[in-house]
Formats: sequence, structure tokens, C-alpha cells
Amino acid sequence: MTFNDIQDTADTDPTLVPAKYDNRARLLVIDDDAVHRMIICKMALKAGLAPFEAENCGDVIRLTTSNGFQCATLDLSLGERAGTEVLRHFSICGFRAPIVIVSGSDAAATEYAFNLGKSLGLDMMNPVGKPVDLARFRRIFGTIVTDWRRPRWLESAAT
Repeated sequence: MTFNDIQDTADTDPTLVPAKYDNRARLLVIDDDAVHRMIICKMALKAGLAPFEAENCGDVIRLTTSNGFQCATLDLSLGERAGTEVLRHFSICGFRAPIVIVSGSDAAATEYAFNLGKSLGLDMMNPVGKPVDLARFRRIFGTIVTDWRRPRWLESAAT
């Protein structure tokens, strides 16, 4: 099955779309390693984000067609697919949230993916290496939550 085939059938399996979160900024956590997803999701919850898990490219497509996100973390190794395919999908679907590459890949591969994302017009944040730097993620997630709340607070103050 090609990546385009996955895109064509993305909305045929609603089982991967989690229930909507109330008033939290949404984080898309893309990693084929369940342990890494769990760690990032737990940190996100503590920071006040609503994490949505994607194990592969198909999950990413399903989730991005049904939900808006304020940030995404992306592992470059997604089993048989590369994280760069996710970056291309993000570009095609108009994904505008900040993207953090989380990778244990060599520096050249990470830099290539970062530059590809920039060339596709995506909002690329500085990559985070594996093993995950917990303090750095806390800062990133804190900034995302603060930035997301700011416009909402201004809207409610104006009324």
C-alpha cells in the first residue's frame, strides 16, 4: 500500500480518532515506539495538553483529517515509513502547528528532515534527540500551552 493509498482511505476507519478534548491544546504524538509515545503523552498531560497518539502514517492521516492540533512531535523512524512522508502530508493538508522532530537518527538525517519541513513551509521547532530530554519537553510544552491560551484569554477579555 502506498502513502497515497493511505491518504485515499484515511477516513474509512474512525476507530483511531479519539474523543474530542474540552479546552486543552491538542498535541499529536507520532512515534512507532509505544514507550516513547507514553513518555511524551504523560509529559504533555502534566503540561495541560491533550495528547493524541499516532503509531504510523495511517494514524497520522486519520487524526489530522478529524482534529486540529496546536503542536506535533515526530519520530523520523516509523517502521517501514519515514517521518519525512509525514512532513509531506502535513504540507499537503495545510498543517500549521509547530512540529518537533524527536529522533535517535544521526544528525545528518535529522537536519535533512528539519530542512525539508522548512522548505515545505512548515513551522519546524528545534529537534529533540533520543533519549528524550524531559526538561526540554517541559519547556516546549509549557510554551505551546501559554501561546495557545493567550489568544483565548484575549478573546474572553474583549467581551
